[in-house]
Amino acid sequence: MADVPANEQQDENEGRLRRRSVLKYGGTGALAAGLAGCQTAENPVPGSNLRVEQENAGTEVDEGDGDAPLSGETVKIGVLAPMNLPLGVSMWKAAQMRRDIINDNGGILGAQVEVALGNTEVSPGTAQSEHQRLTVQEGCDFTVGIFLGSALLQTMPSIANQEAIHLTTGSADPRAGQLVSKSDPFGDTDEQSSYERFKYHFRVGPIHLLDLADAMLEFIENNKDEYGWEKAALLTENLGEFTPYAERLSERLSEVIDVPVEQRPGGVSDWSPLYNEIEDTGCDLAIIGMALGGTTAVNQWAQQQRDFEFGGIHVPAQAYSYWESTGGNVEHVFTMNAMTPQTSNTPQTQPFVEDYIERFDEVPIYTGPLTYDAMSVIKQGIEDTVDGEGMETLPDSDTIIPYLEEGTFTGGTVLPEAQFTPPDAKYAHEPQWTSMAETGVPVFQQWQMDPEVREDYGTMHSVAPSQNKTSDKTVPEWL
Repeated sequence: MADVPANEQQDENEGRLRRRSVLKYGGTGALAAGLAGCQTAENPVPGSNLRVEQENAGTEVDEGDGDAPLSGETVKIGVLAPMNLPLGVSMWKAAQMRRDIINDNGGILGAQVEVALGNTEVSPGTAQSEHQRLTVQEGCDFTVGIFLGSALLQTMPSIANQEAIHLTTGSADPRAGQLVSKSDPFGDTDEQSSYERFKYHFRVGPIHLLDLADAMLEFIENNKDEYGWEKAALLTENLGEFTPYAERLSERLSEVIDVPVEQRPGGVSDWSPLYNEIEDTGCDLAIIGMALGGTTAVNQWAQQQRDFEFGGIHVPAQAYSYWESTGGNVEHVFTMNAMTPQTSNTPQTQPFVEDYIERFDEVPIYTGPLTYDAMSVIKQGIEDTVDGEGMETLPDSDTIIPYLEEGTFTGGTVLPEAQFTPPDAKYAHEPQWTSMAETGVPVFQQWQMDPEVREDYGTMHSVAPSQNKTSDKTVPEWL
């Protein structure tokens, strides 16, 4: 996604070359989430009062004991987050929450966890400089976060130079995984292979844009008959961050559904001419990829009561406060997301949501649970390495990387088990993902009225896939 203008900031079958024992992970969310304003936690989540399970059982070490292998050490994790966006705030708060839970349960084999903030301000240059500050001046052992593909790509050389493991939890640009790959010379130099330079990058989520496009194709193909969709318009905002997604759909969507209208609009203030064309060609659906112009597009679609459905990847609609931001015009709009306040992707999803709300009095955006899970990956990666190598000191990045590459990570909030694509995949160190049918992600969230959840306010229900479905899809009364 391109940099967000000031007036929007507060409102709004590659990579799977071998099948391991578990091919499950996802995240989602497209490029970003939550460009809408401050969230509120007024009764967003029905269900139990369970708290987040403090830690998974299974370790033989009493981590509170002074004899724990890493007792007396500190693991410092830098969080690269755009704090002028709610999704950045969600990253930072989730990291603090996970830090507290780990430390309250004996740390990581006795080592205490610290977190340090790097405010990237939705700027690629700032992301790079903040990464250098966190790793060089602050002495962070790991970093997590980063939003925007351009910010991630500009930071990749710093990640390589500092040789500190970074786990992405915001950007979906596939080129990062391409740089890591052993099978692609994309980042090779005369002195060093691309893998050796960039192997320090891992993505916990979201799944990259090509996989997101494949998820969209799967959703359309599986549901078009039930929903009565025969023709669709493809509208992907003309932003560089959307390009891989737009190109994949442009290439393959017509194999699934008739596509008489295909455009990449940018800077549109009046959507009426384009909406007229969609109606004149008889389209049942507008398949979208929208961020900067998403709110204007939604408001005009609803206010003009256009004769087609509307959804796909809609960045602002992934934030809980978006109903209020649009005055309810977002009702019936659907978008990909990692999870919603209603879904139970894993046994930890709802406890995480409820604990987050209790701590911070707001609802997390998808970057929050992904950052929380990234901290868990760091914890398990260190523990597996110390155990496997028989160490009594904190291992360095080069020692940990093979354990991250081969590990299965459990107890997540988005999926219960996660693995990374192998080094020889075209897109390496990416979330393993096969399909929505197998993994349950991404979820397709639709804004609906549901008085059982909350009176006079929309609910972020999931309509697909079946594992995480919380409601049937609805259509506007004017259709």
